Amino acid sequence: MKFSNARSEVFAIILFTFVFICLFSHPSIGQSLLKRTLTLNLEHTRVADVLDEMGKQGHFYFSYDGDLVERDSLVSISVKDETLSSVLLRLFQNRYLYTERRNYLIITPQLRRFALINTDITDEGSNYSISGIVADERTGERLVNASIYEKQQLAATLSDEHGYFRLKLKADYRTPIRLTVSKFRYQDTSINFLQAVFVNSHADNSSYKNIVHKHNRIEHTGWGDLFISTRQKIQSLNIPDFFAKRPFQVSLTPGLSTHGMFSPQVVNNFSLNLIGGYTAGVKGLEVGGLFNINKGDSKFLQWAGVFNLVGGNMTGLQFAGVNNVALDTLKGAQISLFINKAEEEVAGLQFSILHNTTRHLKGMQIGLINVADTSEGISFGLINIMHNGFYQLAYSVNKFAGTNISFKSGTHQFYTTLLFSANPTANVPLLAAGIGIGHDFMLNSRFYISAEANIRLPVDQTLEERWIQGKLMLNARITKHISLLAGPTFNKYSYIWSNPKEYTFDHNGNNFYELHQNSFKRNIGLEAGIAFNSVFKPLDRPVDHSKAWSTSIAMTAGVSDLSTYGQFIPGAEVTLYRDLGNGLSGLIATGYNRFPSNSDKNSVFKEENYNASAYDIIPVKTGVRYRLTPRFFIEGAVGEQFSSSRSYLLTNSLNHDIYDGNYSAKSSFMYSVCAGFILDNGIELGVKKEVYGLGNEQQYAFRLGYNFKW
Repeated sequence: MKFSNARSEVFAIILFTFVFICLFSHPSIGQSLLKRTLTLNLEHTRVADVLDEMGKQGHFYFSYDGDLVERDSLVSISVKDETLSSVLLRLFQNRYLYTERRNYLIITPQLRRFALINTDITDEGSNYSISGIVADERTGERLVNASIYEKQQLAATLSDEHGYFRLKLKADYRTPIRLTVSKFRYQDTSINFLQAVFVNSHADNSSYKNIVHKHNRIEHTGWGDLFISTRQKIQSLNIPDFFAKRPFQVSLTPGLSTHGMFSPQVVNNFSLNLIGGYTAGVKGLEVGGLFNINKGDSKFLQWAGVFNLVGGNMTGLQFAGVNNVALDTLKGAQISLFINKAEEEVAGLQFSILHNTTRHLKGMQIGLINVADTSEGISFGLINIMHNGFYQLAYSVNKFAGTNISFKSGTHQFYTTLLFSANPTANVPLLAAGIGIGHDFMLNSRFYISAEANIRLPVDQTLEERWIQGKLMLNARITKHISLLAGPTFNKYSYIWSNPKEYTFDHNGNNFYELHQNSFKRNIGLEAGIAFNSVFKPLDRPVDHSKAWSTSIAMTAGVSDLSTYGQFIPGAEVTLYRDLGNGLSGLIATGYNRFPSNSDKNSVFKEENYNASAYDIIPVKTGVRYRLTPRFFIEGAVGEQFSSSRSYLLTNSLNHDIYDGNYSAKSSFMYSVCAGFILDNGIELGVKKEVYGLGNEQQYAFRLGYNFKW
C-alpha cells in the first residue's frame, strides 16, 4: 500500500507540472512563427528596425540577404493582435517567401513563373523536334538563357535572346516526353507531350538522382572560370540539383561531349576527355589529355596531362602533370610535378616536386614546401609550414665543420632539417649542403632531446661523396625563443672513387678519410650551438578568385657556363599572365637573348682553337607562376627556342684555318625556371635559369621587371 501511495504522489506531481507549463508558459512556444500575434504602432521607421521589433515580440530572428530587403526604407505600420503572416503581407505584399528553421524566419525572393508560348512538336522520323518561346508569366518578357531539358534522354538547350528554343530528342514511344524549364529565381515548370499538352508547375523531384550539391564552387575557381563556358555556368545556375548516372562519356572540350550541355549533370563510370572535360563526377576511371573538371566527387583514378579539379571529395589516385586540386577531402594520393591541394583534409599521400597544402593532414606530404593548418601526419620537404608546429634556425660547431647552419620545420613528432656546413680553415676548404629528419622527445616545457639523421654532399661533388650524420642533442630553453643545444654525433664520410681530394676537417692536420677506393671514415664527436625557436603564424586563407590579366616587361642579365664560358648575356622578355585563383597563374612569354662570340682555348683537338661568332636566341614558352606568399613566387615554363645562324672557325697552333663554316638557324625544345619577389608597386626582382636544346646552351640570369594589371 505504501508503494501504491508513493506512486500516486509522483503521478500527481507530474500532472501538476504539466498543467502549470501549459497554463503559464509563453503562448508562442511550439507555435508556428507565422501564426504568432503581434502588436505594432510604428511611424516612419526603418524596415530593419521594424523586423527587429517583430522578432523581439515573437521571440525569433529574421534571416535575409541585405541586398534583397531594402533595410533603410521608411515605413509606417499599425496593427493589433494580428498574425505575423498578415503583418508581413501588409509590409511586403507578395514579394517574398518565408521559411521557418527552428527559431529563424528566412526571407527569400518569391519565385516567378514561366509562360510557354507557341510550343510545338515535330516528328522527324527517328527524332522529335520541340520548339517554343519562354516568357515571364506576369510581365510577358521573353527570357534569355532559360534551361530547357529532358531528364531521361539528358538533352538540354538554352533559350536565345528572343526566348526561343529548339530541342531535338530521340523518338521513344514507351514513355511520354517531359520537358522541364528552369531559370535562376524562377519556379521550375514541366511540360508533358503525349496525346495532349498540359503545364505542370511542379518539378518531378523523383527523377532527381542521388546527388545534390549545396555549393558549386568549381565554376568560381580560376581553372573553372577559364575552361567552363558561360552557357554551362548558366545551366548549372538554372539546374542546381538534378544529377544522373551514365556508364561513360567522351568529350573533346567542355560542352563538346556525348552528353552535350548536360555533361555537368552526369556522373560517369568512365570518362575520356581528349582535350578536357567538365562532368558532375566520376566513379571509376577518368583520363584527360590536358584537364579534368568534376563538379562533385571523384573516385578511384583520375589522370590528366596538366591539371585535375574536383569540387568535392577525391577518393583514390589523382595524377596530373602540373596541378591537382580537391575542394574537399583527399582519401588516397595526389601526385603531380608542381602543386597538390586538398582544401579540407588529406588522409593519404600528397607528392609533388614543389608544393603541397591542406587544412588537416592525417597522412604524408612529400615536396619542397608543405603546408597544413593542423598536422597529425608526416611532412617531408625543405620547408614544412605546420600551424601546430614550429621552426628553428640554429648555428652550431663540431670537430669537422666550424660553421653549421640548420633550418628545422615541422612538428616535434616529425620535422625536416635543411643544412649548410663550411670549414674554410681546412687544407682543402669544405662547403656542403644537405637535408635531414628528426624527432623531439619532450621532457618538459624547457628541456627536450632531438634525435636526428642527415646527409650532406660537398657542393662540387656528386652522390659518390657524402657525409652521413646521426646525433642526439639536448635542447635547453633560456628564453621564449632562444635555446642552447649540445650532444654527441656519429659521423661517416665515404666515397666510391679512386682519387678523392684530401679534405682536412680539424686543425691538427688529420685527414677525415683514407686515400684509396671505397674508403670511408667513421667518427664519434660532439656538437654544440645556439638556436632561435618560434612557431608559424596562423594561416590566413583569403578566398582568391582572381581572374585578372597582367603583363610583365623585364630586362635580364645572365652568364653561361657552357657555350659562352661565363661571358655576359644581355636579354629582355615580355610575359602575359592570366590569374587562375589560389595564387596560380598561367603564362605565355617571349624574349630575346644575345649570346656573344666565344673562343675555346681547350679544344678537344690538341693544339687547336675553336672560335664562334655571336648569335641570338628568341624563346617562345608557356607555363605557370605560383605565389607561395603574396610577394614570393616561383615559375616554370617550357617551349621552343629559335636561334640565328652562327659562323665558326677551327684553327691549329700555326694559325692555319683547318675548317670554316656556319651553323644554320635552328629551333629546339627549351625550359626555364624562375623565382623572385613582386613588390606592391609592381616591380619584380628575380633569378632564372634557361636551358636551350639538350643543354647545349644555357644561362643563369638576374631579372628586373615591372608587372602591371589590365
